[in-house]
Parts: sequence; structure tokens; C-alpha cells
Amino acid sequence: MPAPRRTTKTSAHFGLRRDLLDAAAILLAQARSVLFITGAGMSADSGLTHYRGLPGLLKRKPEDGKMFEAALSAELLQRKPLVSWRYLLEMDAAVRAAQPNSGHAVLVELEKSIKRSFIMTMNVDRLHQRAGSRNVIEMHGALNDLLCPRCEISRRIDNFQTIAIPPACPSCGTALRPDMPLFGEALPQDPFTRLQIELDAGFDMVVAVGVVSMPPYVARPILLAKSEGIPTIEIGPTVTDVSEVVDFRFRGTPMRVLELIWETFRQRPSMERA
Repeated sequence: MPAPRRTTKTSAHFGLRRDLLDAAAILLAQARSVLFITGAGMSADSGLTHYRGLPGLLKRKPEDGKMFEAALSAELLQRKPLVSWRYLLEMDAAVRAAQPNSGHAVLVELEKSIKRSFIMTMNVDRLHQRAGSRNVIEMHGALNDLLCPRCEISRRIDNFQTIAIPPACPSCGTALRPDMPLFGEALPQDPFTRLQIELDAGFDMVVAVGVVSMPPYVARPILLAKSEGIPTIEIGPTVTDVSEVVDFRFRGTPMRVLELIWETFRQRPSMERA
């Protein structure tokens, strides 16, 4: 895992105001509980391309999108698993080649420093866990958890190259699939239940990092925090539906902005975070 870097470039280099970065860092240092919401932009800093939330897929031609969505649908995976698994292998190879970046490392250090810290992520690549984050709520599941649609038994596979393709359930022989929503499927319920438990416990801050789009379930924790007077931050180059709502809006790559915030955060007296 790369350590958070000490950047020597000024905030002006990134089009950011140092005073606002410092203010955000001070609020984080004073917070006892923080929810971080991460999206595809977080993984993009590791060089991992995403197509509509699925890592390792790059749309090179206009027709690629329809092809991806047809191949990675539950219906085709059931009828022609080899077709779907050709793309899943491509995704697995891209995820394995990617490494956690210094932004991931900053979130690990913040988890260690803040009394209660959770990451709500839309990413299925597990780069947060590879970096060392432990309190991660995977809203879309994970690419490398394989599920039997018939037995509903899930198991973790670190490397798709070590298994037969398509993989079969050892109990019933049904073709396995990633334990994540495919195109046209609803999101799993368990992460929402876990997230609601943490929202009920309350957070002192909510920070969105690298979230490219804001569907209602992603925007909800931010809007709830805002309505309750809880500080909110958005980090990323993309303007979203909450960009005009949050208290702090940093338009830059997640990795760089987190590095700059970390510079101030780590200098705050540890007593503030007791």
C-alpha cells in the first residue's frame, strides 16, 4: 500500500483554495465519526477505467456500451455463461493490475485517526480493502465474490485465472456469477441495511470522494447531513446534483485533494481527535 505522499506543490496548482482545504481538514480532525462515500473517480486515480460502475471496461466505440450491457446481463450469463465470462475475465485482469493509490492510503490513515469511520463505496474492485481499510460497506457487492444463483452460496476468489471458466458450483453444478448486480438487476439489500444502521448511529461529517453521478441512494446521506447542519464535502472533477448543496466543494482529482487535506489533518493536535 502506498503511503500518503507529502506533496510540495501549492494548492493553486490544483485550482484549490488552501484556506478551504485547511478548514475541511480541521473539521475532519475535530470529528468523532465520518462517512466517506466513494465512487469510480477514486479508482480512476489508480488507472482503472469504469463503464457504468464496472471496472476494467473501456468504451472505445459507440456500440461498446450496448455490447457490455448485453453480455453482462443476468439473462445472458445464464444462457451463454462463456460470453459473459469473457468480459468478467477482462475486468478481473484490470482490477488485479491496478494498485491502491495515495488517496486510498489517506482514507486508511483517517480511519485509524477518527474514532468511527466508514466507507460507503459503489466500487466493486476492493481497492479500499487492499489498501487497508476495514470499515467498508460495498453497496454494489464485489467482483471477486462468486455466487451460486441456485444454492445462494457465495465464496471469495482472489484470481479468476485459477478457476475453470465458466466456474461451476461444487454442490449443484450451476454456473457461478459475481455477487454483484448485473445490468438490469436491483441492488442488494444487505448493504442498505448495514448503511442505515450506521446512519441511525449518526455521523459528524459526510464526505463524497470521486462520485461521478448521484443517484438518490448515494445523495441521501449527504442531503440528510445537510438538513441536520452536519458538514458535507464533495471531492472530484465532476459536477453532480449535490455540488451546489455541500459546504465544501473541491474540484480536482480525489487523490490530490485528499493528499492536500491530509497535510493539514496530520498536523492537528491529537487531542482534537480524542
